[in-house]
Amino acid sequence: MMNDNTIIYDQPLNEIIRVCLRLEQLFHQIDHQLHDTSTLGTRYVIQLIADTLHVLDRPDLKSKLAKELSYHLSNLLRYGNTPEIDTEKLNNLTQQLETLSRSLIDSNVKIGHRLRDIELFNTLRLHLASPGGACGFDVPLYSYWLQQPSEKRLASIKNWLEDFEQIRTATALVLDLVRKHARIEQKTAVHGFHQELLDPQSQLRMIRIGIAKGIAAYPEISIGRHFLSIRYFTPDIEKRPAQYTENLAFWVAYCSA
Repeated sequence: MMNDNTIIYDQPLNEIIRVCLRLEQLFHQIDHQLHDTSTLGTRYVIQLIADTLHVLDRPDLKSKLAKELSYHLSNLLRYGNTPEIDTEKLNNLTQQLETLSRSLIDSNVKIGHRLRDIELFNTLRLHLASPGGACGFDVPLYSYWLQQPSEKRLASIKNWLEDFEQIRTATALVLDLVRKHARIEQKTAVHGFHQELLDPQSQLRMIRIGIAKGIAAYPEISIGRHFLSIRYFTPDIEKRPAQYTENLAFWVAYCSA
């Protein structure tokens, strides 16, 4: 069902999953942009690093992420005596979850704290929110650094990105566990609309919607503890989209833990 011919829409159901999805997208963008060693490519990477630091500025992020990791750890420990479980793989995964959770709890500094002590970044963060980003007349030091050889700039960037390794690992692990622990059901949206009741005790972390790429429709999802409604629209970039009026086949993945 999840293949290259399907468009998947992830809908987070709590704040920590929402943050994890934002970080996942930022890390994917950074990975892609690192291949562009031009000055403009470097400027975009710096903007993405600054955006990542902005997401990580939340004072409660470490505690909430540690709690989420502990939640998944508790669930996995229940499978310890299941005969068909790969014990070695389970032990490695639970050890990783426990280590990451403990590391976040024990740390008394913000994630990415070293980057916050770099004078260039502190100055840039004041200007990157402006249209066009930090211009040469705003931060001459930035202009100087951008004109250094690409190898030197890339080495600095890769060194800075090391500060994100722990949060990146934790984010990827949480999302992987949530996405893999999913019950998938085929559905039909009658005249482009679907609604159903949800079990409020189901501990859902995310809803995923899958639609064939050949269908000219996209979903707008409304979800609460007790219900899920999906309304499909015909895409129109320039005008206000209209509701899709035909019956539409799709699938829903109910992701818990």
